[in-house]
Amino acid sequence: MRVIEEGQIPAGVTLEDFKRSVHIAAEDLDDDAALSLVLETAESVVATATGRPLTPRSVEFIVTRGAWVRWWFPVLPVTDLTGLAISDGIGGWLDQPLAGAWVQQAHDEPQLVLGGSWAGRSVRGDLLRVQATVGGADVPTLARLRQAIFLLAKEWFEAGIAVDGEQPPQLSFGVRLLMKQARYRRPCEVE
Repeated sequence: MRVIEEGQIPAGVTLEDFKRSVHIAAEDLDDDAALSLVLETAESVVATATGRPLTPRSVEFIVTRGAWVRWWFPVLPVTDLTGLAISDGIGGWLDQPLAGAWVQQAHDEPQLVLGGSWAGRSVRGDLLRVQATVGGADVPTLARLRQAIFLLAKEWFEAGIAVDGEQPPQLSFGVRLLMKQARYRRPCEVE
């Protein structure tokens, strides 16, 4: 998955919410730049680990074509299918109409379905580029994701861990448990 959003992607959590939610000495909460970096990184880790971006963003997937008619997205929710293109074999893409293709079960188990009337069926090419808008968790899931982000950011900030260090820090039991509850795993099948 590659993010292709042209503008700034809004944060799923704010620095002010983080400061209100954690119990860190007031004098330690003055370094907004360090807190923002840790919070942004923690959000990225949680969104990647759970397959649930907190805020909507435009992304693209490169999928190997075959005889399948249904492909499961590796993230959820998928709020909009925005583009389909087939590789031309020389490094370019041939845009295809969206008519005859749709997203099914967008908020539970999102799947791209290529119906029999989809015009791209007759076009040659080994790869399919799928562009979509994904993200924006439901309210109960959002609460768990936010809590995991706050716990992770607090642990890293208190430990003084540099987010660009060589050895990645370990996740605590609480953070792992919250992420496990919200994790989305797509089925390992293609029709």
